[in-house]
Amino acid sequence: MLRRMSVVVLASLALVHGLRREGIQQPVLARALTITLAGAARSGTLTLNSGESVTYLCAGEGSPGVLVEAGTDSGGTSAYPDAFMDPLIAQTTVCTYDRPGTGTSDPPPHRRRTLRDLCAVQDQVVAKLPLPAPYVLVGQSGGGNINITCAARHPKRVAGLVTIDSYHDDPEVLRGEGFVWTDNPEFVDYVDGSEEQDTMTMPIGDFPVLVISATEADPGGEKNQRYWLRLSPHSRQAVIEGPHNLQETAPEQVAAEILQELRRL
Repeated sequence: MLRRMSVVVLASLALVHGLRREGIQQPVLARALTITLAGAARSGTLTLNSGESVTYLCAGEGSPGVLVEAGTDSGGTSAYPDAFMDPLIAQTTVCTYDRPGTGTSDPPPHRRRTLRDLCAVQDQVVAKLPLPAPYVLVGQSGGGNINITCAARHPKRVAGLVTIDSYHDDPEVLRGEGFVWTDNPEFVDYVDGSEEQDTMTMPIGDFPVLVISATEADPGGEKNQRYWLRLSPHSRQAVIEGPHNLQETAPEQVAAEILQELRRL
């Protein structure tokens, strides 16, 4: 968790103006993407119930939609390169966002937060984006761990789940290494999160699960991540050569595995 078809045109998303609806305000977001003419990129900010402003980005058209969570302390709108996002956007609706404390979103409340708090944020974000249930949850590193907890909370909302090199952490190891919630900008208690996932009843749902693992990610590599095959009776693991940040070093391969999963739905 912690180590962590349409005609296409190239468009700049610098200072794109979003819709003022459902609390969505004008965005300030600079990112170049290849987008489909049928599903132009939409970006902006939305306001959480607790008052924080969160930056989001959506592009493409189709269902089931895909929500992409970034890794620990990373903003979703900048964590994934075009080579990863474009193939997904060409096929369906894809959204991502910067969690509070990451990217251009506001800082979170200064208190100990759990993965359950992050799922409450995800719920509010999804409710304001064009992602009707059931949707597919994709997350790299700690983003995959967040999605596991969120999927377990609302399995009927989930069409599929993809983890990209998301470790099954040992809470005692994390505790021994001195992880505390004040050490990260999201104020997340990852020891609490790993304890919750250690005691989670498996399977958490009947939806397909894809566990993507990197060959160079020890001590949390292929063998460690087989643990997540228990999440569903419809799970498979794909091992891709490369380091922990596979979305950057092997983006086309990762996207191809996800598209293969989407075709199963």
